[in-house]
Amino acid sequence: MTLLTISGSPHIHGEHSVKKIMWEVVIALVPAMLASFYFFGINAILVTTTAIISCVVFEYLIYRFFFNKNEITITDGSAIITGILLAFNLPSSLPIWMVIVGSAVAIGVAKMPYGGLGKNIFNPALVGRVFLLISFPVEMTTWTLPVHNVSGIVDVISGPTVLGTIREGMMNGQSVTKIMENIPSYQNMFIGNMGGSLGEVSALALLIG
Repeated sequence: MTLLTISGSPHIHGEHSVKKIMWEVVIALVPAMLASFYFFGINAILVTTTAIISCVVFEYLIYRFFFNKNEITITDGSAIITGILLAFNLPSSLPIWMVIVGSAVAIGVAKMPYGGLGKNIFNPALVGRVFLLISFPVEMTTWTLPVHNVSGIVDVISGPTVLGTIREGMMNGQSVTKIMENIPSYQNMFIGNMGGSLGEVSALALLIG
């Protein structure tokens, strides 16, 4: 009788490596990133760049000084994804030092202590967002409106999100018609010409990605 030894799953392996998958995700996030740059201007670029660089730096330092590994895996793209997703969950007006704090929590608390990529039990970017929301609620809920709208009119004031406007209107007993007058048009909501976190405003960009 022939003895058949079966190893643990998975039994079928694809051609995609973890590194390749991570970079494909980065590419998929690019349209939403570019949309945030367009609608929120230089502040969006600063927040996103800071989040990405700080996440990569924190992961490098932790690998270098705590894991004592010869191969530092920051090139797999996972730290970059964490930085992008963290930025997508932040308003463009958030101070840069708060972005760095969020990156430190995302990488240093939610990811690396569990062993790194694939071993963390919570999404690092969301842990960073929750920490910032609890620690700095005012800054995290101050939504800057797009720096310009479709017609090119400058608009740099802050205001509530669409859901915030609906909630406020319902609490004040406003009619549905009145509430609808105070929110952006469906077109603006679809393309992202409204206030909100960097990565949530443009449904069109998210669908493209």
